[in-house]
Amino acid sequence: MSKEKWIEQVNPIIRGKVNYFLTLYEASKKMQSIESSCFFKAFGKELLALDGYTRQQLRVAMVHNHPGQRKGAMKTKWNNEFFAKIGIIPSYWYYYHKIYGFSLESCMMRMKMKQQNKQKRQIQRVKENGQEYYTSERIRKINYVQRLATYNTLVSGMP
Repeated sequence: MSKEKWIEQVNPIIRGKVNYFLTLYEASKKMQSIESSCFFKAFGKELLALDGYTRQQLRVAMVHNHPGQRKGAMKTKWNNEFFAKIGIIPSYWYYYHKIYGFSLESCMMRMKMKQQNKQKRQIQRVKENGQEYYTSERIRKINYVQRLATYNTLVSGMP
């Protein structure tokens, strides 16, 4: 299917899922007895998992249209921002936008920061174990994926 068809079919499902969580949020506000941060963190984790699953399935479908695409470059080329730009609603953002009014840009920035912090922690854990994180093999793979993503962006004109 084309990207437009995917967007047309996926966005209503995402909205429906988010509306389910918004209903629970509204009910908890009325009860005012469940003002727990873990309650809302669980929602966020569920929504991030939904976003991840949606993007993974879309990447698999897109690889069929681009058979030469290497799997290692899929997350670099077709990242969160790519799907937001083509019109897929990130459920995590949509939920917090409805409650707090977050913008899509601030959500994307927050997700980037979380990913950077996650990578820093991973590097720190590897160093604590006395190992080297940036091995020659890992650097080769990183450079390859970046070159491939940059080349595809230049050729197609789209990230």
